[in-house]
Amino acid sequence: MTGLTFLDLRFNFFSGAVPPQIFIQNLQVLFINNNIFTQGLPDNLATTQILLLTLANNKFMGPIPRSLPKALASLSEVLLLNNQLTGCLPYEIGFLQESTVFDAGNNQLTGPLPLSLSCLQKVEVLNLGGNLLYGMVPEVVCAGLVNLVNFSLSDNYFTHVGPFCRMLIQRGVLDVSNNCIPDLPFQRSVFECAEFFATPRMCPFIWLYSLIPLQLGVVHPGSLTCFVVVLLECFVVVYWSTCSSTLTGSW
Repeated sequence: MTGLTFLDLRFNFFSGAVPPQIFIQNLQVLFINNNIFTQGLPDNLATTQILLLTLANNKFMGPIPRSLPKALASLSEVLLLNNQLTGCLPYEIGFLQESTVFDAGNNQLTGPLPLSLSCLQKVEVLNLGGNLLYGMVPEVVCAGLVNLVNFSLSDNYFTHVGPFCRMLIQRGVLDVSNNCIPDLPFQRSVFECAEFFATPRMCPFIWLYSLIPLQLGVVHPGSLTCFVVVLLECFVVVYWSTCSSTLTGSW
């Protein structure tokens, strides 16, 4: 089956672990959504040449491996919604610069949003709703993702949005309902928010969440050539085009 490029196993009752042999094929499209697979995201998934990955509506668990976004930088659609994924979003998600859809809604992901999300310049649908994410919604993400049509952060525990993000809310692009943002309507109760924040939830390598991987020229997927360190994100507005070498900022 070395010539297999399209595999569709969706809407069955397959359970247990996904056979590892699937991920050593020359697959470009993989549909295994709407089954009952129970395992962590496969380690050897990063060895494929896949362009469209649909693992939605299963019981995949554990964190999103840091190696996956860098290894699969050519992915155009990533559908991880309605699983049991835990842990924090890896900053390496910023390497998915070809993705138009990234959906990890309705899992148990936690932590703040990494600023590297602002490098998903082609993304049109970004769904992280229904998780345990918190902190402020980064202005650099709202300002940088110019192709966004639907950006859902609903049913989380975010506490602040700035002016760029508020513009997306007004335009109907960004949904932050059922969070902990005091001056916005349709938020969680004070008690519910206090109960959530009473339990510390820490992310490893938290300093990476203030880094934005920028691609300079033509590089191999996964190589990191430049970082911009945003120390005071509340006071910084960074503009760039498709994560290129053109970068200007207001400090």
